[in-house]
Amino acid sequence: MRCEEARLLVSAFVDQELSNDEELAVSEHIESCSICACLAEDYRRMGQQIAGGYRQAPAGLTEKIRASVARERLASLPSRSYATMRRAAALIFCMGLSALATWYAIRSSQERAFLEREVLTAHVRSLVQDRPIQIASSDGHTVKPWFNGRIDFAPTVRDLTFAGFPLLGGRVEIIDGRRVAALVYKRRDHIINVFMWPTAEAGVQGARHTNIKGYNVLRWNASGTTYWAVSDLNAGEMGDLQKLL
Repeated sequence: MRCEEARLLVSAFVDQELSNDEELAVSEHIESCSICACLAEDYRRMGQQIAGGYRQAPAGLTEKIRASVARERLASLPSRSYATMRRAAALIFCMGLSALATWYAIRSSQERAFLEREVLTAHVRSLVQDRPIQIASSDGHTVKPWFNGRIDFAPTVRDLTFAGFPLLGGRVEIIDGRRVAALVYKRRDHIINVFMWPTAEAGVQGARHTNIKGYNVLRWNASGTTYWAVSDLNAGEMGDLQKLL
């Protein structure tokens, strides 16, 4: 089975909705393909996060709301009716707020998982190519101007040879449907891809670390830019690179 066919069936495979023959074919493919295995793991993690994000309404809440409405109808004084309506409205508002918070948390988690999959796929794809770069240079004054006209922002380009992370060059990647900058660094025999694009999020956000199938993935925000760094380099040295950038 090819990757294109497997990716269409991975979600159903994780949910155990395939026939026996399809399930066997996808299972055998995942065992031999690290990218599709990562995709399957992402679907499993998202399913767990969605299931974990669901919260049942408190026991008896429906009955309490109905009782409040009934008391309002029977109340003879306008002030009592108004107070009952306010209590019922407050209960409904709290329910809506809780549901909105849960929805936002689930959506944010899904978006992060999707971007993790996108950057990891781009990293692995670059490793199987003859050259993971389109502009080969360790000079930031050469690499940065090369991006002009190729992406809609000016990336920050630093050569970190002095710290043991020489810059090999850069390329343009497509992440989540947009063109982003990818800078390629090296640490001994390890290739590190650093993807970056503008963000609307204000301030600085510390790095979040994830390990997926042996690859360390770091995400952080700084100076109006979102950064994702991916490599099989150990997490400690990946953190050193993040601090330098």
